Amino acid sequence: MDWDARHLTGHPKIDEQHRTMVDTINRLDEAVKAGRDCREIERMLAVFKDHIESHFHLAEDHFRSLEQLASTDLLTGAWNRRHFEQAVEGEVHRSSRYGHPMTLILLDIDHFKRINDTFGHPAGDQVIREVANCIRSAIRLSDSLTRWGGEEFLILMPNTGLSHATALAERIRETLAAHPFEGIGPVTASLGLAEYIPSEPREAWLDRADRAMYRAKDQGRNRIEADPTRGDSQRAIEHLEGTFLKLVWSENYRCGNPLLDAQHEHLFRLANELLDAMLSNRPLEESSALIRTLLSAVVQHFHDEEQILSGLGFPGLAGHAQQHADLVVKARELERAFRAGTLSIGSLFQFLAQDVVVLHMLKADREFFPLVANS
Repeated sequence: MDWDARHLTGHPKIDEQHRTMVDTINRLDEAVKAGRDCREIERMLAVFKDHIESHFHLAEDHFRSLEQLASTDLLTGAWNRRHFEQAVEGEVHRSSRYGHPMTLILLDIDHFKRINDTFGHPAGDQVIREVANCIRSAIRLSDSLTRWGGEEFLILMPNTGLSHATALAERIRETLAAHPFEGIGPVTASLGLAEYIPSEPREAWLDRADRAMYRAKDQGRNRIEADPTRGDSQRAIEHLEGTFLKLVWSENYRCGNPLLDAQHEHLFRLANELLDAMLSNRPLEESSALIRTLLSAVVQHFHDEEQILSGLGFPGLAGHAQQHADLVVKARELERAFRAGTLSIGSLFQFLAQDVVVLHMLKADREFFPLVANS
C-alpha cells in the first residue's frame, strides 16, 4: 500500500497516524509473505489495533471540534444563526406539545457604530465579546445565547413566561450598564421581548421581538420593551405568578439541630421547585413527581423530628405528633384528588407549601426551638 499526497487531510496528527498505519499494514503484509513466526505477527497486529483505536479517538475529537466551529460564532463563542435555527425547532415543538411558555429576547448594543467609528473595529470586537460575557453571567443555564448578527444577540428562554423573562431582561440590562468597558466608557443595550404563541410562524415571533426592540430604541435606548401578545395558557400562568409566592429561607428559621435545620431548608427548596414547575406549566407527570418527592420528604422529616423530640423529652410531643399525622392524612387526600383531576395543582401547592412547610414550621415547631437550642 502506497502513501501519497491524496491521503492528506490537513490535520497534522491525523495525517501522521495515517502514514503510521499504512507502514504497519505494509510490514504486516511482508511478515505474512515471508512466513514469520505467528507470535511476531500477533504482536504486530496488537500494535496496529492500538494505532486504529488512537486514530479513532483523535478523529472523534477533531469531528467534535469541527461541529463546534460550525455551530458557534468565532468572536463570542455564542451560538450562530445555523445552530439557533436547528435548536429552536425542538423548543417550539416542546412548547406547542406541552404548553410550556417560552420567551425570546432580542438585544442590540446602543450606538455601536459610534464605538466602531471612534475607537476602531478591534475595540468594537472587544466590546461585542464583553457584551456576550455580560449576558452569559446574567442568564440561566437553561437559556441560550446566539449572536444574531453584528451587534445583535438573541436569548432564548424555555419554560419562561413574559413576566419572568422581563425580570431576567432587566438583570441583563443592568449587568451590561454596570460593566466597565476599559477605554470605551459606558455601553448600554436595548432589549425587545416576545413570548411564543403556539402555531405562530417562527419568523412572526422574531419579528415581534424585533419591533419591541426598536420601540426600546425609539423611546431612549438602554431600556426594555415587550410585545404584549400572549396566548390563553400564558395568561393563566401570569395569574398564578401573581397568586403564589416563592418561599425564602432565613437563618432565623434554624432551631439549632443540624438534621432538622437541613430538612427544613430542603423542604423550602422542594416547595420552590414545585412552584417553578407550576408556573412554567410543566407536564403533569413532572409536577406529580415533584409532589411525591415533597410529600415523601415531609413524611421523613416528621418521623425524624418526632424521634429527636422524644429523645429530648419534649412535653408536647403527643400533640405535635398528632398535628403531623393530621397534616399527612390531609396531604394524601389532596394528592389523590389532584391525581383524579378534581383538585387544581394550585390548591395542592397552597396546602403543601404554605400549611405544611411554612405555617407548621414557623408556628408549631417554634414550641420546641428553646428545648433544642438548650440541648
